Amino acid sequence: MRVSRAFAVFAAVGLVGVACSDNGVTIPADLEVYTATLNGANEAPTAVTTTATGHATVTILGNVVTWKVVIDTPIDSIILGHIHRHAADSVAGNVQVNFAPPATGVGFKGTATQGSAVPVDSILGIIRAGRSYVNIHTKKNPAGEIRGTLVKL
Repeated sequence: MRVSRAFAVFAAVGLVGVACSDNGVTIPADLEVYTATLNGANEAPTAVTTTATGHATVTILGNVVTWKVVIDTPIDSIILGHIHRHAADSVAGNVQVNFAPPATGVGFKGTATQGSAVPVDSILGIIRAGRSYVNIHTKKNPAGEIRGTLVKL
């Protein structure tokens, strides 16, 4: 878990550093970094038996949400990925941010999706309140194969 958090911080610093116009790296005071550990046990309403795992880093800067989802151990045939709003326990929530990852084949490992969007303001509050999760869907498990709640660093 510490490695994932360290990676997230370094990734965020790197993204912000690239965006800076001067030679110094300055982290904006309002940068928010969230991470999620993705696995099948986190799927709801029923856990999914899978060896696939991954992690997600989501940042908020102003009204822009940026994400990177990495699959750490092989997964088969990604078809969708999203940030969802948590519903009641053991219930899938509504999609709030669509990652639109490219479809992958069998045994995929690596960066599944990265990008940014300006979502409706309400999703920013949902993420900040700890009521959101990242979900990766596959052909075998179209309702979701690996999932993890976003937690602020």
